[in-house]
Amino acid sequence: MMPGTNRERSGCELVFGVLKALMVGYRLWGHDSGVTLRELAEFLGAPDTRIGGVVGFLVGEGLVVVSLDEGVVRLTDQGAQALLAP
Repeated sequence: MMPGTNRERSGCELVFGVLKALMVGYRLWGHDSGVTLRELAEFLGAPDTRIGGVVGFLVGEGLVVVSLDEGVVRLTDQGAQALLAP
């Protein structure tokens, strides 16, 4: 790959990136922190559809929840406890 060219992130990288963004928000702003799918896609440089698939997977694992009213993705309390345990 030529230097400076974009590459497509793997599924694992996207899962890690989404969780990292949500964990930082949870640490800084608590339970009410959340990020839109569009913001996650821009942050990770990936299409909305790929981020949506990752979020769907994480919802199935019980780590995140999507608030349709607000249009944001958040860590669940159980997800935060599992991921942010000391």
